[in-house]
Amino acid sequence: MKKCLLSFFCAALLLLSSCAKKSCCVVPVTPDFIIADKNGVKWEIQPAASNILGDTTTIAGTQTQGGEEETFSIKLSIGGVGYYPLKNHQGYYLLKKNGAITKKYALSPTHLNSVSVISVNQADMIIQGFFDLKFIKTYDSQPGAGADSVSFLDGKFKVTLHN
Repeated sequence: MKKCLLSFFCAALLLLSSCAKKSCCVVPVTPDFIIADKNGVKWEIQPAASNILGDTTTIAGTQTQGGEEETFSIKLSIGGVGYYPLKNHQGYYLLKKNGAITKKYALSPTHLNSVSVISVNQADMIIQGFFDLKFIKTYDSQPGAGADSVSFLDGKFKVTLHN
């Protein structure tokens, strides 16, 4: 009887300890990001000003390095998860120095620029997806300086949208 009672007590302890709340299953929150291979080099920009205005969703980022400000922006109408080919006016990339635009790029009309939205969380206003973009230079304050085109390939993003 004692052996049976001891076995029952051990089994009850194992069962209770296995049901205890554990923090091992808590999934960490991934911060927002926009990353890609920019002209073949790993590139990352901090998401900023990503928003929804009317039916237009803007995925944008900005950063400053070496006194030069870099801005990246894509605008599209998202109807949910799906593939979205972009037209020339739906994206831009620009560089500024001391507040003045030094280079401006628009989406290349000869490249199949696209965004694939893989997740839309409407409750938290978070979207995630992939992009493949190529920009061509439309303005240069110092003609002949810098690349005539900039490619952002194998791009990925997760952004929180604001109204």
